[in-house]
Parts: sequence; C-alpha cells; structure tokens
Amino acid sequence: MTGAEREQALRLLPPAASALFLALPRDAQRHSLDVLATLRAAGHRDHSLLAAALLHDVGKLAATQDGRRIGLWTRGPLVLLEAFAPAWCARLAHPDPARGWRYLLYVHREHPAIGAAWAQEAGCDELCCRLIAYHQTPPEQAPAGPWRALLVALQEADAAH
Repeated sequence: MTGAEREQALRLLPPAASALFLALPRDAQRHSLDVLATLRAAGHRDHSLLAAALLHDVGKLAATQDGRRIGLWTRGPLVLLEAFAPAWCARLAHPDPARGWRYLLYVHREHPAIGAAWAQEAGCDELCCRLIAYHQTPPEQAPAGPWRALLVALQEADAAH
C-alpha cells in the first residue's frame, strides 16, 4: 500500500474503522484497495459504498482471536468447500475458537455479519454496514431497496479481485 492509498483509505473511514482496516493483513488491505479503485474507476462516489469496499472482509479478523488467520493458503480450500458442499459446511462450522478449523469455517461463512457489527461499533453508517453484511448474499435474497444497486457494484468489484 502506498502512502497515497493509505491516506485516501483513512479519509473515507471514521478513526475506529481506520484501525480495523489497518489491522487487516497486507494482502487483504491490497484486495480492499483494489475493490475501492475498481468502484472509483466505474464512477462510483457514494461514501458508504467506498467505505464498505475497504471493510467488506474485516470480519475475517475474527479468526485471529485464536491465533489463526484466513490467509491465502486457507481461503482457497474454504471457498471451494463452501461452493461444493454448502450444507456440509454449515453443519461443520462452529462459533467456538477452540474448535480449530471448524472455527475458521465459521468465520469464513459469517465474516459479513461479523464485519458489519464491527463496522457499526467503529462508527460506520447504516448503509456501509448493510453493504458489508450482504456483500456475499445474492442481491435478490437481500432486503429490497434502492441500495441493491450499490450492493451489486460492490459484489462485482469484489469478484474482479
């Protein structure tokens, strides 16, 4: 992350939310900055959307509570497992950090809700938190409203990186 990117990101976020962003591992910060750049290049200027781009994966930090991390080597298998066996994943995921890889599976599945709660506690607005909470939900399954266009934009930018 360049100094200019860091400054740009921190200007979009309340101080406590900036701390969340800075707590992300470098690869996750890079991903979030790339999502932000994609949205900006597409002409998006909504402050809540841009803040959500920076924080949409912050809930994955919950894995660090047990000294674990959803990094490059664990993310791939988790994504594949979720894609090919979602019911099995739901059954195996466990909210207790002492459950090891089952907790990682839980964090992987629940990171949107975890991140949205943390963003709210950190002073982010309701729309930003809603976008974070639903960023992995198919738009047609999310609550109705004009905000869905922003959700689709976030999801498309996220999928591009």
